[in-house]
Amino acid sequence: MPSFYSILKDIGQAYERNLDYEKAIGYLERYVKQVPADAVRTDACGSDPQIDKANVARRVEVLKKLKAKIYVESQPAGAQITIANDAGVAARAHARETIEVLGGHYDLITELDGYEPYHQPIDVRIGKPYTYFVPLVAQKGRLSMQVLPTDARIFLGDRLVGIGHIDLPLEGNTYVVTSEATDRITDRRRIEVLANQVKRVQVELTAQPQIGRRQLVAFSTAAGAGATASLLYAFKNTGLAGAGSVGGGAAGFFGSLFLLPGDLPLGTSNLTVTATVGGGILGAGASLLFTRRLEVIYPVAGASAVLGGTFGYIIGDRTRINVGDAAMINSGIVWGSVAGALFAASFDPGHVVGGGLVLSGLGMGTVGGLLLQSNFSVTRSHAALIDVGGLIGIIGGLALESLVYPTQTVRSSTDMVDARSQEHLANFALGGMAVGLLAAGVLTRNLDNPKIPVAPTITQAAAGDGRAATVYGVAGRW
Repeated sequence: MPSFYSILKDIGQAYERNLDYEKAIGYLERYVKQVPADAVRTDACGSDPQIDKANVARRVEVLKKLKAKIYVESQPAGAQITIANDAGVAARAHARETIEVLGGHYDLITELDGYEPYHQPIDVRIGKPYTYFVPLVAQKGRLSMQVLPTDARIFLGDRLVGIGHIDLPLEGNTYVVTSEATDRITDRRRIEVLANQVKRVQVELTAQPQIGRRQLVAFSTAAGAGATASLLYAFKNTGLAGAGSVGGGAAGFFGSLFLLPGDLPLGTSNLTVTATVGGGILGAGASLLFTRRLEVIYPVAGASAVLGGTFGYIIGDRTRINVGDAAMINSGIVWGSVAGALFAASFDPGHVVGGGLVLSGLGMGTVGGLLLQSNFSVTRSHAALIDVGGLIGIIGGLALESLVYPTQTVRSSTDMVDARSQEHLANFALGGMAVGLLAAGVLTRNLDNPKIPVAPTITQAAAGDGRAATVYGVAGRW
């Protein structure tokens, strides 16, 4: 009859044949412990209990060293697999490779560049096969984007993600970001976001261009006629000047019609008109410094007008000047020149000083217009309202002069009356112009915003825990 402890061995071997090695080891270890040290064989055919005990003990050691087989499939493929526990790293391999480890509790770590590490606790039994599927999640970067104007809509693909600015966590990839606002050109760009990095983008939407081709074609016709007639006035032949005027107008019309681009911005057109007028005034004032002969003044004014218009077109085309800035420069040139001419009419100092006064007014007006357009964002309508204020001021000044100084009596000579009337008219017109321009500027001061010399910026700073933090602020020159 078999001893009781031999039953433990039979149970353990049964579990071993069933590949349940943990239970097999448990029963076989109990068998080894239960065999008495003085146990002997019960019959001549039986095995020696002590020898069998030693054999079973060795078998237990063999079973304990059996390794489990682990197979890991990652998505995407090629991930680095690490199996570790408190004792250290048990094994390292790549996905789709068979990994062998001893039974126990482990942490399965799956890593791939550009993806978040994946941790999974696993319990591995002795000699068992295991299969795991690990879908990896791509690491995310951040897209921090600031758009002007601040009411601009920002789309990521076809999805609205923000107004004015966004700060989004995104997977490392290339995205199509669209920014749009009313009366602005839509900005569409491809932005690459890298994992674990912050992509900072600043966008300022450009205003929809106003087309000024028709205006410049019409002005070129008139300017061509006037400039040609002025140039031909040197011959003192009105017939020749008239014919030249027709030819110059036709040349200006057809030349501008065929040479100007169809999408010519209105700002460039306005600056060309302004530069042409300013060039004509410059030529007239400069020639007055040397002579009063009209056959010299007119040709010089016509030639300088052509040169000024050409210069204005080139500068406007290269700088892409906007309509408001061109209007502000135009106002400065016109009102500066008018002021110089009124001073000359008031003092009646002669053609040399008069020409100098006109040039001084032109120069100060031009500089003033340039300074104003660099510090203020002015619309065309705003500049037009200020111009209307100056015109109304001149009309009001002339009306006031007629009330203060009624028609002269016949006691004074005609020349004295004309000189005195001219002085009064010029003075009152000059004062009315100044009052009108100032009043219009004050009354319309809130129509536009100043060009503050700062702009919104997006920077990166280190937080208290060492991580990067996005900081919104302003930067500029002072």
